[in-house]
Amino acid sequence: MSAIEQQKTIPPSSKNLEIFPGFARIWACATLVHQLAFTFWAESWEGWVLVISAISVLFQPRCLHRFIWLIVASLLNLFNKLPFVPNHILFEGMLHVMMLLAIAGFFLKDEGRKFLKEAIQDGWRLRFLLVIITLKTLYHLIPAIEKNHVFGSISTALLLLSIGLYLFGRKPLAYGENLITRFAPVARISVLIMYLWAAVQKMNRDYFDPDISCAAKLHIEIGKYFGELVPTKEWALYGAVWGSLFFEIAIPILLLIPKTRIVGVLAAVWFHLWLSIHPAAGIFSFTSLIMAILYLFLPVGMWKELMSLFKTQLTKIGQGDIDKGIKRTVIFVVCFFFIVLFTQIAMYTTTERSYAVFHRANRVGFIGFATWALWIGVCYIIAALKSRNRENYFPTRPVKTLAWLGICLVVANGASPWLGGKTQTAFSMYSNLKSEGTGNHYFLKRVDLLHFQKDMIEVVEAKPNVLDPSSKPRGIGNFANLGNRVLPYFELRRLLSTTRGDFEIDYKYDGELLKLSRKGDTISGDTGLLEPIPLLAQKFLWFRRLKSIDGPMPCTH
Repeated sequence: MSAIEQQKTIPPSSKNLEIFPGFARIWACATLVHQLAFTFWAESWEGWVLVISAISVLFQPRCLHRFIWLIVASLLNLFNKLPFVPNHILFEGMLHVMMLLAIAGFFLKDEGRKFLKEAIQDGWRLRFLLVIITLKTLYHLIPAIEKNHVFGSISTALLLLSIGLYLFGRKPLAYGENLITRFAPVARISVLIMYLWAAVQKMNRDYFDPDISCAAKLHIEIGKYFGELVPTKEWALYGAVWGSLFFEIAIPILLLIPKTRIVGVLAAVWFHLWLSIHPAAGIFSFTSLIMAILYLFLPVGMWKELMSLFKTQLTKIGQGDIDKGIKRTVIFVVCFFFIVLFTQIAMYTTTERSYAVFHRANRVGFIGFATWALWIGVCYIIAALKSRNRENYFPTRPVKTLAWLGICLVVANGASPWLGGKTQTAFSMYSNLKSEGTGNHYFLKRVDLLHFQKDMIEVVEAKPNVLDPSSKPRGIGNFANLGNRVLPYFELRRLLSTTRGDFEIDYKYDGELLKLSRKGDTISGDTGLLEPIPLLAQKFLWFRRLKSIDGPMPCTH
């Protein structure tokens, strides 16, 4: 059957196949893996709301109502952490925005209005939840209310209790296939754009220099786990450079062509599982996102084989009863998550909150990730091998939906460095990219529609050193670009406007050596660097620090 004939056989929707429950469970598992990679969230109510929402989805994956809670909770957690988030977590946030847009279109239909009506008909549980949300909001907004760990913990516990009663105490509301039908085609295009941007950002002189290339650096650091089994000579480093670029270009192309989709899935599984061996927590977290989003790229034949494989596994776990197998598996996943999480928390509380402990805790989180990712990866591989040359078309086809607007976010995010905007989370992860100054890209040059990259500052000396990370890190902002001293005016303003107490700083700006100091109420120098940054700019702009404007760009995230 030709590709054209196959496309004509695509069903008008995915309702008959029930694509949504599998996606919902895998997405919830990926969410929990993100939480094991960066445990800073454990001190925030937003992080705990996200965890309980993800767990509720694991128990009832067909319930669109619970999945919407997961989306909203994830966006709240993201906004709380912005701008200091990894590239892939920001991308996941864009996907969640697209999901909400897709759901908004669904609400305009009769079936969607029926869903809304059922969602708000829940008596005392909903009223109790609204009361707790109101009290929690007042607690944070009213200055007169004392803020301390005791009150904060009590209010968070009540919030989690009310959400748990609301989500677990009501009947599940299905309708999930309405989301997957509208969202899946948009997600596929978004992932392809993300991959292509990641490849384009790497097409710079420094990425192809094995002495400083991020690909070479990651290859060497992964190779340490295997000793001499992984070669690290110059030819191998060049292979890592060209190989990584090849995979990031080839994967989206293979996924796009019907006859090579299975090969594309296999290539993505192998490539990202290999990268996840690296000790950086963000990399295995990124792999978990890719493993989840690959579900939407499965052609019909592979999807059927995957569902059959899951059914066989769950039936064995339930000793002949698939429902019992599902329940046992979900309980195991939830318990395993909390065992890993509390082990990480114990490492901080019984030793110290430091970089060394952070990295050791990430290795514990890696155990949780590897257990899940190897299982789902092997399942993908088995399903792919069993479904060769069968039904290689997607189960969902593009439809009219507001979610297509979300693709603009993905395009704009990758274009940001070339418009004079942010550089840290622009799909430039481990790319050696430098758009500041004359730049290092082979064919892209910056056009300053925004002017942030024009105003660069070199910090000569600072007392205390505002560029030093906190001894007790509370987010990945403490880990980025350590040791680099050249940064935009905007980033120095972010640092100094939040610095308390006296300080002195000598810096070069526009070729001139300048000084800014504060002693008590006396300020000497450019007071503009002490002005608070507006909220939206503070949340959505983040810039890399450089070693120099004119020199090479060493590897940094």
